[in-house]
Amino acid sequence: MSVSSEKGKSLEEHIAKTLRKKLGARVQRDKRSGAGSHQKMDLTDYFQDTPFSIEAKNHKSIAIKEWMRQTKAGTSPGRIPTLVFNADDDVLACIPFDDLVNLAVQIRDLTAEIADLRTPTVLSVGEAVEKAVAIKQPTGVSTCRNGHITSPGSNKCLDKHCAFSSTYKKPKVKK
Repeated sequence: MSVSSEKGKSLEEHIAKTLRKKLGARVQRDKRSGAGSHQKMDLTDYFQDTPFSIEAKNHKSIAIKEWMRQTKAGTSPGRIPTLVFNADDDVLACIPFDDLVNLAVQIRDLTAEIADLRTPTVLSVGEAVEKAVAIKQPTGVSTCRNGHITSPGSNKCLDKHCAFSSTYKKPKVKK
């Protein structure tokens, strides 16, 4: 294997290892790494644990425009084209500005939602009972004579141990 392909392989493995360690992402270096016609990214993220399609470059001279065009061309729809490259012993990433802003908006919205979920809610006894009854008795759900939920559009109980279930078998009586 040539020195240049070893450099590229080492950067790809470093990126995959970092994503696995810090995000728990199930990514790995694509052994074909750009070969073939269907997917030309350097990392395989089969489970889409990250929103990124990553192209890795480990060159002495930097050509961001050219590399970014290649990255965008190989990116699957709905994924963020991400160029990761070495620059003076720093590993840097380059993504389109709109995608960066969209990620910042998602982080802001999720942070607000988490803060809202952490805020305790105080209910009166009457409100708590009403809420519990509303949860226990959802609208539009039918029940069998034993109070179990029935399958939509039929009167068969979904509890397999209920006498009104389609799969119910009477217990055998010992003689």
